[in-house]
Amino acid sequence: MSGYFLKNQATAIKAYYDEYGYVIIQDAIPIEKIAAFHNAYEILKKSQNYYFLSQDTNQIEKLEINSQGFIEHSILNPIDLVFQNTFNQAALDIITLSQVSQLLTTLSDRQQHIIWQTMFFDKSTGTVAHQDHYYLDSDPPGNLIACWFALEDIHADAGAFFVIPKSHKGKLITQNANNNNFSNHEEYVSKIQTLIKQENYQPQPMLLKKGSILCWHPYLIHGAFPNQNPEYSRKSLTAHFLPEGYGRLGKNLPTQISSDNPDILVWKKTIIEHIKASVRHFRFQVIYHLRNKQKRAKMEMRSSKYEEVAN
Repeated sequence: MSGYFLKNQATAIKAYYDEYGYVIIQDAIPIEKIAAFHNAYEILKKSQNYYFLSQDTNQIEKLEINSQGFIEHSILNPIDLVFQNTFNQAALDIITLSQVSQLLTTLSDRQQHIIWQTMFFDKSTGTVAHQDHYYLDSDPPGNLIACWFALEDIHADAGAFFVIPKSHKGKLITQNANNNNFSNHEEYVSKIQTLIKQENYQPQPMLLKKGSILCWHPYLIHGAFPNQNPEYSRKSLTAHFLPEGYGRLGKNLPTQISSDNPDILVWKKTIIEHIKASVRHFRFQVIYHLRNKQKRAKMEMRSSKYEEVAN
């Protein structure tokens, strides 16, 4: 597979990213950082009656371990989980590596970047094809950078992440500014699938090696194939970065504070906001048990819930 580079190949990395809309950097995450994350992950798995917002259903989900020992649902914003400081920090330690900030600067030509949104996947939930621009982007648009961190070797049957090379140069399906609650999400997914068929786009699986980082443009069509073998996990983190000097499309820009890496910033949360988050976690349990479990989420991301483009 083309698109693989080493972290010191800055000129080639930038050129490939601009041309194809994505790029892969090998051996970018130190093995000890991955080991520390795996230890924190095992601690998280032991949490009883723990609830969180999930990326795949965009609803509150209970921490459930399947028969293969994997967390069933993807976790939205794992660096902000309440009562899980060890896990939060282990994820942040990877996302804010100096190698990451150097890579982001190569791609954006900006020194600092702000973490907007993060995710953790234990197993692949099969993510519907999409362009990140619809959900979040910079203002002016097209400057957000997303990164996917491989925390293990990714097997072909694990439900690999996929990209459609050069699709960032094609048609952009935008979010209606008057519809910022994503109520037209099913229509959007249908438009993306129609676009893929019309352009005869071919999704390319990303079978990354442990320690690799994949970066992509907010206009690039991408997603994840469904898991084909439940024995394979697909442990990975995702982070979306906003380069300094840009606003958030359709949203206010919160106050930022520095992480351990001064070139990667996080949103500032007040003591009151931390207290509210803790209270909200206990409300999650009530909401989870009261909601109609059969009701379809307004922004369902699992490709199995749609007539998705074929592998």
